[in-house]
Amino acid sequence: MDTAFKRVCMRDRIRDVLVARILDGTYPSGLQLKELSLAREFNVSQAPIREALRELEGTGLVTSERYRGTRVRGADSVEMRESYELRLMMELRAIERSLPLTPAMIDTLQTCLTGMTDAFARGNSEAYIDWALRFHRGIVEGAGNGTFLKLWDSLHWDVRGRIALRRLAARGAGRAPGGAMHICLMAARRAGRGGAAVEQLTAILQAVSDAFEPA
Repeated sequence: MDTAFKRVCMRDRIRDVLVARILDGTYPSGLQLKELSLAREFNVSQAPIREALRELEGTGLVTSERYRGTRVRGADSVEMRESYELRLMMELRAIERSLPLTPAMIDTLQTCLTGMTDAFARGNSEAYIDWALRFHRGIVEGAGNGTFLKLWDSLHWDVRGRIALRRLAARGAGRAPGGAMHICLMAARRAGRGGAAVEQLTAILQAVSDAFEPA
């Protein structure tokens, strides 16, 4: 395997691990991330660590200062609400661009919806969020806009979604909110009713965003 390709793969893996640790609180705000220590942990040179941290700085999750190194900025409740606002704007536009749905897209989204329904019935919240995220990524993918998809992936919704789910569960909002709304959303999209689809999507993402409002 090409050395440069291996380094990129390692950088991406390290970046994803660091993002998960920041978003779930393992790395608290203000913690200094030391390149040498991380290189030893991941058994790599400092080059992929440096590249991963540079990407994280671009997302705002860390800050880097000359002579002071890189520190965790974290994703507070305000940042999480803002990220959901951006996600809503992107998915609403994706719905507009993807109508009418192709048969292949209908099959993809319906598979995700079936998976969500089954996971909810079994009380498997982790499987539910996996299928829900596939469903929403499918909405973005259906827009045919590669930049939308890159932005979606860069915000690490797999981690953010789980954080939101835990927040909602802690507030007594249930282990897997939005199942019925997803069914209504899918029905509206099948029928080509863009206005109804927009209404359902807004309600779904607003319910999740509310998990980050002050208690």
